[in-house]
Amino acid sequence: MKNKEKIYEYVKFIILAILISVFACQRYLNNMMIYTHDLGYHLNRIMQISNGLKNGVFPILIHSGLLHNLGYANPLFYPELFLYIPAIIMNILSLHVLTAYKVFLIIITFFTFLSMYYVTKRIFEKKEIAYLSSFLYIFSLYRITDIYVRGALGELLAFIFVPLLIYGLYNVIFEDSKKWYFICFGFWGLINSHILTFAIVIPVIILICLFNIDILFKNKKIFAKLIIAAILSVLLCVGFVGPMLEQKSVGKYKVDDHEVDSPEALFERANSLSMTFSSSVKSGYAVDSSVRDDGLSSGIGGMLIVLAALVFLRKMNYKENRFETQGLIIGFLMLIMTTKIFPWKHFQFLTIVQFPYRLNLIPTLFFSLIGAKNFYELFENKKDACTIFGIFIVILSGITLSNITLNFNPAIYQTFEDLVDISKGINREVGNGEYLPYNVDENNLDLELYNINDEDNKIEFTRNSSKVEFEYNQNDNEFEINVPLIYYKGYIANIKDNNGNTTKLEVIQNKENGEVLLKSDKNLSGIVTVEYKMTIVQKICYFVSIIAFMVLIYIWFKDKNRAD
Repeated sequence: MKNKEKIYEYVKFIILAILISVFACQRYLNNMMIYTHDLGYHLNRIMQISNGLKNGVFPILIHSGLLHNLGYANPLFYPELFLYIPAIIMNILSLHVLTAYKVFLIIITFFTFLSMYYVTKRIFEKKEIAYLSSFLYIFSLYRITDIYVRGALGELLAFIFVPLLIYGLYNVIFEDSKKWYFICFGFWGLINSHILTFAIVIPVIILICLFNIDILFKNKKIFAKLIIAAILSVLLCVGFVGPMLEQKSVGKYKVDDHEVDSPEALFERANSLSMTFSSSVKSGYAVDSSVRDDGLSSGIGGMLIVLAALVFLRKMNYKENRFETQGLIIGFLMLIMTTKIFPWKHFQFLTIVQFPYRLNLIPTLFFSLIGAKNFYELFENKKDACTIFGIFIVILSGITLSNITLNFNPAIYQTFEDLVDISKGINREVGNGEYLPYNVDENNLDLELYNINDEDNKIEFTRNSSKVEFEYNQNDNEFEINVPLIYYKGYIANIKDNNGNTTKLEVIQNKENGEVLLKSDKNLSGIVTVEYKMTIVQKICYFVSIIAFMVLIYIWFKDKNRAD
């Protein structure tokens, strides 16, 4: 009987989570486009993965259909593991990429709800608080802005994993340390979601450890668990970080050549206090709407701040509520850093965040978690109070969502084709092209195949994904052939003569245009094949991370079975 009741409660919870997730994405439940800053970029990534899978390519390391089929190695620089989900959905169900994207947003929201609910319930052991914190978290202004204005898919994924990481740390420091592996799940998810959020979370982890340094050094078990978690996390992250560093070590890219944002620029992008408390979702580009009318919402809203401030109505001391106090301190510190109050002009090293509002994820997390606890403690009839407040949050969020501008720039944006059309100047297919070799002129790509000693004599070729084939018989010229593929480490080439003998060719970067250049000290003839293959470094790094992930899953199952 108890098992039936548990199953019933579980099913009821899952249904509620699905309904809430669909409700949070309600503005996408139509056949319309909703203009967001990065939508075109992310849709192109999903389409490229989808096409690669259809062509039997896995893993997809080059987006071969971009830049007039010259290819773009976005997966080696920007995490794409979770984008296989909408790509596979798109292929299996024969969906339009935009529909797959919308379904993916609902899936992300669903797992964000589950993550926050689980973490809050583990920490505070009250399902009422867990429900409230989950509602506050998924309907938070910053997260809604990420969905409907910025199209920040990487950050939306990060919303799932930051709570898991924080709970893993909480368990190690304040509980029995048996669930330390949640730290690893958190880091693994973050590195495969959004690098900048990963970087932002690191100092938060360090701060929490410093706040509790007395506990860490008193208990060797705690310190040992943190070391183990750190080692396993590094191994899990190697699969993405290693291949990226390999590319960075052999070439210079436009992201390296970009002028670093100045502290003054970050100060100008920082919020005014009014924007920090504003609770409406505004479309646009500017950060500070007090300066420009088209400013986007870049605060966390007044409700979360007020709920966090309710802590002053509780009789709470630091010794008994260390975690809550530390969370509030870190949350308010990060909140201040998003505003012009923070002296950005004196912190050059913080310019990595690009936009101060990126820090909003941290106060959103802590204020949702602790704000729900604060509200819960205020009432005697806690269950009814939380139920009424939960309904209020949903209704208020529904009103907020209904007022979202679906297309704030209709003059230049009408259809999906407009979105990915470079000539429109909106959301170019490779974003800002940060991961192009520095010497590639994106507006003047060399689309021809030729011997650089005889450029006027173009050579016909065939292309299949990132593979190029052609016949070469110009024995009177030195073997130096420009191939219309953007150069990244991993391209290999060989030539097969009429007798079936295969010769490996040297593959380097053409310094003139950043494309693939084939060289040989012999005069060769035959069929030339150029294709992208995993490097030794990539194979080793992927193998290490896959084994580490299998170990992590084993540890999780082992702990789960022991608990059952």
